[in-house]
Amino acid sequence: MKKYAEKAIKAAKIAALSAAFLYFLTDVGAAAEAVEESIQRCIDIVIPSLFAMMIVSSLITRSGMLTCLPKRLEKLSRLVFGMEGSIFPIFTFGMIAGYPVGVKMLCGEVAAGRLTKKRAELLSGLCFGAGPAFIFGCISRQLYSSRNAGLVILVSTVSANIILALIMSVPLRRTAASGRSPRSVSISADMLTDCVLRSGRAMGDICIMIAAFAAANAAFARTGATAAAGELLGKLPCLDRISGEATVAALLDVTNISKFPCGDWLLLPYISALTAFGGVCVIFQIAVLTAGKLSLKPFIIMRSAAAVLSFFICRLIMPFFMTGEVTEVMLPRISSAGNSSPVPSVMLIIMTVMLILEFGGKSSLQHTKSC
Repeated sequence: MKKYAEKAIKAAKIAALSAAFLYFLTDVGAAAEAVEESIQRCIDIVIPSLFAMMIVSSLITRSGMLTCLPKRLEKLSRLVFGMEGSIFPIFTFGMIAGYPVGVKMLCGEVAAGRLTKKRAELLSGLCFGAGPAFIFGCISRQLYSSRNAGLVILVSTVSANIILALIMSVPLRRTAASGRSPRSVSISADMLTDCVLRSGRAMGDICIMIAAFAAANAAFARTGATAAAGELLGKLPCLDRISGEATVAALLDVTNISKFPCGDWLLLPYISALTAFGGVCVIFQIAVLTAGKLSLKPFIIMRSAAAVLSFFICRLIMPFFMTGEVTEVMLPRISSAGNSSPVPSVMLIIMTVMLILEFGGKSSLQHTKSC
């Protein structure tokens, strides 16, 4: 029975890839337009909000700074969340640093032998969250022109993570490593350069995945699948067909949240849930960054639970943040997605590519000499 299921899944994958190939051959214009738009989103939103955090997180992991948590705080993290002192900073940093950052730090700990694969899989769904640059820049500024919307989403998503961590503290406490990690911190120029290079390659993988999902979104829209799904979701409270289609697009790629109708505060719980989940594209990004070494089943289950929690938390606290915003709900908003200059991000990409070419060539030459 298992063999038949595996064959059926394999056949379905081949059929999907073949259908995608034929579709993009017949409708090149829609795919090209979607990819162009996704590249613009990467330049305007993803790279400015995520690249610096990727470098900092890599440096923190490589340098050993995670072992420097004060003893009392480490005891508190073990007591409340069942986490070691080196994991608690990843948990707190991962919730606000950007989607793949926390999982990337966990992979660094696994590679260093300080964390088991099984434990990293349990923690991956907790050390996860959107960065403030994405929440306040892409969502609250573009959709609501109000920081209060960003605050509601940030409080809702972080609270959902903390509640999940408290629930998961029982299994985490059972598998926690005993003892305290030795304090040894080391930072060098070579380490910083290597962190920049690794982060640049990771950002390249992330942007390529976003472009691929943009093309997939265009295919779904052209074939009517997005409209059909949007029609079904439009039956949910506070959603209509347009916001339902935006929900489908954001479920595939969370950066499509900017396609929601502007200024409608009643949609904020759905936006908060999508932000907590992260989208299918982010799941594929994490699969690429982990090189398939971690099972993503616990991650998907926990992020789905976090989305539900974030939805209801948002509905609960939203009235407290809407004071003074109610009169603006019906006013039209104009998205400012294209107002920011792409020059800094483009220059950053060029410099990173130059570094990769320069130091990548040197490392390969040194490897050849050593052989």
